[in-house]
This record gives sequence, structure tokens and C-alpha cells, in this order.
Amino acid sequence: MKPAKPAQVDMDEQTFVPSTMRALYYSLCDNHSHNVTAVDCPEPGLTFDTDFPTPMPSPNQYLIKVLTAAFSHDELRLAKVLNPIISTPHIPLHNFCGTVISTPDEDHWHPSGPKFKVEDAVFGLTSHARDGAAADYVLATEDELAFKPKNISAAEAATIPLPALTAWQALFTYGKLDPADTNHVRGGLRVLVTNARNSEVGIQALQLLRAPSLFPHYRPWICATCDSEEQGATLRDQFQVDQYVVAALPLPAEWDLATTFKQKHWEPVDIVIDCAGEEMFQQAHSPAVVKEDGAVLTAVDSTPAQNGRTEEDTQAGNGSKKKGPQSRFIAVQPDGKALAHIATLVEENSIY
Repeated sequence: MKPAKPAQVDMDEQTFVPSTMRALYYSLCDNHSHNVTAVDCPEPGLTFDTDFPTPMPSPNQYLIKVLTAAFSHDELRLAKVLNPIISTPHIPLHNFCGTVISTPDEDHWHPSGPKFKVEDAVFGLTSHARDGAAADYVLATEDELAFKPKNISAAEAATIPLPALTAWQALFTYGKLDPADTNHVRGGLRVLVTNARNSEVGIQALQLLRAPSLFPHYRPWICATCDSEEQGATLRDQFQVDQYVVAALPLPAEWDLATTFKQKHWEPVDIVIDCAGEEMFQQAHSPAVVKEDGAVLTAVDSTPAQNGRTEEDTQAGNGSKKKGPQSRFIAVQPDGKALAHIATLVEENSIY
């Protein structure tokens, strides 16, 4: 790596930023994996560059010195889905924790200055439309950042934004839950989380559903699918699920989720958070599993459901209304306000 040369300074004109940095680039291949049930080795196309130009922030961007960037199971595989127009190669890893080096120029005119100050510890999820944080520096806007929780390390903080925001948006954006809504006190909110123990999103969803400050008026009923009885015991004891179903992936040809619900005399759920994909995702749309006005929200499978009501169906203006649960892939979006709420939950030990 060439010696770093001063090229710019932060807002207090004391911290020099090198003109070049280390960065990891990833080029998507035409034969990239579509397997949603396994973590495969990275495909050819990874390049480590020790002399890549340090990014220059626009007037509304922060420059962050990356302390830790975290890999997410599905980020590289789903890159074309999360942002299909991105040019490649690009820097991956949009989960990160770091230190503010410079603040947006446009905020310097505000009486209170920028929300995040130089040397503040922050964590966030950057847009997939830009380079990620597998580098020494990353650019971020205010709505992509939150203050790092004080009770965890930078490495721990970097693993949280993408899965926690995916689970948050599944429940509170697309699932349209309102923790202050007392209507569910009488009817009882019911949620199914598939492949819960093996999924970062699944674990975060379980923790959100059991956070006392999010659900102060009622306790949602939770069922989770998992690989083994041992996993089921962990889900019951550690994450307080009400019921679990052993359904190791890939599913056997004869296994059927609807049959399991019927045999156990379980009522259909309001929301399915799918972290399994493929056949499990399709089976979750059965009327025995989810209510007709419910939602099946997948974090891993962008394939349209065979039996579900998509957003396009809901918005159709031809007078016809397709029946069945809402069905959609959750393409997570940066959300600094939600992430700040999540940070509070981390400090309350509701999320870890």
C-alpha cells in the first residue's frame, strides 16, 4: 500500500484523510448462486485493492472511518434484487460501525450544526445504490445512521442494522403493526417465523416481538420453524416462542406446513416472516397457515408466490380484487429513525 498523503480535512481541520484507502471489490458473476438455503463460498470476482481513491463526500454526506463492516448472509446473493441497476464491481458490506471524520457541508449553516459530530461513534446501513463499507472509509447520509449503542462493541454493532431493519420493516412497515394498537389484545396477534434459528433476520424478528417496550399491551403468539428439537428448545427457552415445528431444510417432498397446522389445531397467523424461501415460502401462503387478509413477507426469496396477493394486485384498478394474503419480498431500506429505536432496544437488552 502506498503511503497515505493528506488530501482533505474534517470540519475542524485537524484530522487528515488519506487520498487512497484499502477496499474490497466484488463483481457479480453471470452464474451467481440462487440457492436461498445455503451459504456458499464467495464466487470469483473478489479483489482487494490497497490503493483505491478515498471517497469524497457530497454536501449532504458524512465521511465515516470504518471500524467494522459486517457480512450478511444474503447481501451478495441478493445484490441484483436489492439494487438491480448498480454498476459492478462495487464495494460490498453495507452493515457497518465507524467514527465520523467529516460532516455534511450543508449542515454547517444550521444553528445546531450536524446531528452527528466529528468523532461520534455511529452505526448504519448504507444504500445499496452506493459502495458499501468493506473499505477504510464509507460515505453515509443522516438518514442511514444512528448513534452506536453504548453497551456493545463496534464489531457487535456492525452486525445489527441490516437484519434488524429487515425484521423491523417486515413487522411495522409491511406488516402494518402498531405496538400501541390495543385491538390485538382481544383478538391476539399471531406470527410465524420460518427457519428462525438459522437466520439473522429471524432472530431479530423474535426479539422485536418479545420487546416489552414495543408490545406493552399484549404478547404476540409466535410459532417458529427450525432444524431440530435442540434448536426448538433454544427458541422456546431463549426467545420465548410459544410453539415450534421441526422442519429441516430442504423440506422433504412429503412434508406440508398446512397439514402440520391442521394436525396441531392451530389457527392461521396474521403475519409470516419467511427466512427459508423456496418451498417453505410457497407453503406459507396456505389458508390453513395465514389469514386471507394476512401477510407473507420473505427476507430471502424474491420469487413471486404462487398463491398470494402482490402489491401490484392490491393496487390494480380494474375493479377485481385478488384474494389471498399479501405476499412480498422485503428489500430492506436504510432508516436512521428506526435504527435509533433499535439502538435503544439494544441498550435495554431487548436486542443483542
